[in-house]
Amino acid sequence: MRVHQLERSIRQVRNMLLFNVFSLLGKEFIPDPRKAVNIEVTSICNLKCRFCAYQKKVAPKVRMSNEFFAGCVEQAVRMGFKAFHLTPVTGEVFMDGQIFDKLHLLESHPGVESYDFFTNFTLPSHDDINQLMTLKKLSHLTLSVYGHDLESFMAVTQAGENVYGQLVDHLQFLLDNVDRCPWALEIGWRSYHRIPRGLQSEITRLLDQFRGRGIKVRRSQVYNNWGGYVSNEDVKGLDIDINSRPSYKKGACTMLFDSIMIMADGTVNGCPCRDADASLKIGDLHRQPLAEILSSRNQAYTQLIDGQQKGIYPPVCRNCDFYKSIYSYRSSRKHGRPPMSLREFHEVIARDASERG
Repeated sequence: MRVHQLERSIRQVRNMLLFNVFSLLGKEFIPDPRKAVNIEVTSICNLKCRFCAYQKKVAPKVRMSNEFFAGCVEQAVRMGFKAFHLTPVTGEVFMDGQIFDKLHLLESHPGVESYDFFTNFTLPSHDDINQLMTLKKLSHLTLSVYGHDLESFMAVTQAGENVYGQLVDHLQFLLDNVDRCPWALEIGWRSYHRIPRGLQSEITRLLDQFRGRGIKVRRSQVYNNWGGYVSNEDVKGLDIDINSRPSYKKGACTMLFDSIMIMADGTVNGCPCRDADASLKIGDLHRQPLAEILSSRNQAYTQLIDGQQKGIYPPVCRNCDFYKSIYSYRSSRKHGRPPMSLREFHEVIARDASERG
């Protein structure tokens, strides 16, 4: 058994004990449900990563129009949302040719405090990177870097040598200008378990230099299973692992409360991370306003939460290894505010319903 597998088994046992203890005590830890909202500006990606559900999903691969995006932001701000996460479920933000129009809208909106997103960083030009340097409300940018050299990059992403060259060029340009970054920068390095000792490639050299400049580089070789979409068979031949064991589950997932996703096609979904086909759909912004979807009047929403509280998990949740229980205090601390109980949450969404009359 590899070290990460042993550590995961230990966490599973710990979680099982803690979740059941807090459940018996009636202690729920729900993060602020009106702190931030996820908006998927595009569900299209330029890579075909073998660990990702992108190639398997059947949901529409589309871009969100600027007009629809502006409407989503306005509705969210009126409900009290101040922060926006723009990372797609399966997509790349820079596949939206109008992404800077959307970012400038967020910059100019008085009700928006901050926004952030992930990118594989293969697409933005030097001019785009310079534009990013001017954004004041962009709070956090995370770069996802795949592989540790040309061969591993191409094997993981199924992209060509020219895309690798673009990534290296963009990383070098960013490194040369990193002192100008007004936002927090982090790099998620998705690589193999074993990297040849002493390997010197363009990627490893640049990552070492980023570390030397104080930039956090997080390395991982274990990948989520996308609610059962992806297995180790999909990454056969690569020195990475897909978590094949679902997480231990007790109670509703916290993402149903503070991390709903407005998909690029207008679907409002209960999961922003691993439900590639929006099987946890709770509404459609082409038919209902956001305040109605996230209220106690929306049975699709309340029944999804109540079902998970009773141990009834839809297939994508049942198989998920990214689950975060409302009985985990750790899951509630990310906003820096005291967590609320399930009763208090229901009061919030009931208030939203009453305010609509």
